[in-house]
Amino acid sequence: MKPRWKWKEKTVRRILILPLLTGTLLGFAWAQATVQNQTNAETEKEVLEVERQKDQAVRSRDIAVLEGIYADDMAFVNGRGQVVTKAQHLDEIRSGNVKYLSSNKSDYHVHLYGSTAVLTGRENSIVEYHGKTISSPRQFITVYVKLDGQWKYVAHQVTPVAEQ
Repeated sequence: MKPRWKWKEKTVRRILILPLLTGTLLGFAWAQATVQNQTNAETEKEVLEVERQKDQAVRSRDIAVLEGIYADDMAFVNGRGQVVTKAQHLDEIRSGNVKYLSSNKSDYHVHLYGSTAVLTGRENSIVEYHGKTISSPRQFITVYVKLDGQWKYVAHQVTPVAEQ
């Protein structure tokens, strides 16, 4: 009796190699995902460190540090809904019209989009604004963009949270 199928050696090799190649490709995909997760975690740490430095500089009114962190065309929307430029924001801090007395941020979420990082979270702070002390919880969104190897603060908006 003749075999029904006559397998050529070349066909058998192809059939045996296919699972091997599939396994190899899956291994590469898994390794790439692992590297991407590590890269995202490292990037997130970098961004949060710049955010920490910015917060410390705001509280201590360190204009030189803020000059380096804030992008020249930064857009800052304060809790009163006013859009403030970098120069205006720094002038308010420099003059003492705005004093950040304390700040407690929580519920951070960092979303990465290539060289852009979007931070969202909640902030409870005490701010002295033109002599009046303001204390209210706020939600915030802050956008950083990596420019020339440095994370720059390009946009920020806060929204007061109604007390319940």
